[in-house]
Amino acid sequence: MLDRLQINIEYSNTEDRLLLRICGMESQGECVEYRFWLTRRFVSIFIQAIDKLISDCLAADMQVSPDALEAMKKFQQEAALAKADFSTPYGAFSEDCTLIGEAPFLAATLKIQKKSKDRFVLSLLTVDNEGINLAADLDIIHTLRKMIVASVDNAGWNQPVSGEAGKELKAAESSLRMS
Repeated sequence: MLDRLQINIEYSNTEDRLLLRICGMESQGECVEYRFWLTRRFVSIFIQAIDKLISDCLAADMQVSPDALEAMKKFQQEAALAKADFSTPYGAFSEDCTLIGEAPFLAATLKIQKKSKDRFVLSLLTVDNEGINLAADLDIIHTLRKMIVASVDNAGWNQPVSGEAGKELKAAESSLRMS
């Protein structure tokens, strides 16, 4: 498991994929960086799984209408993003990081395990079950979701990712046309 992590997502037009980079300090004090290629299909599955996870967590806490649930999701996301540090450049503590793998892994499987009320382990795995287990709370999950949705928008994939994420992309496209 990694402590003190940094996450970066960039679109590669030559690969037509997103490159997810996760850099963190291991418990032994070593800095490691994992890199994953995310395909359009994987991104769609990832966003759907995250949206379901967030909805299930909120629904378990309270019995609310679908409109109230959406409002709570938005509030939770805004609170998580307010805590995230987007000002520190990626790699600020990774000068001596060890790259895991010669090339980025191709993410094929996402596994989500609930560890406690709002704590999870996200496993990004290849077809050979190589990958990373990322300890995450709901704040990290909301932040990662927002970063992926923004990266899909920057990639210009114009694909529906899922319910709420699709609405966000359509809103972003509308605001771009109005400008």
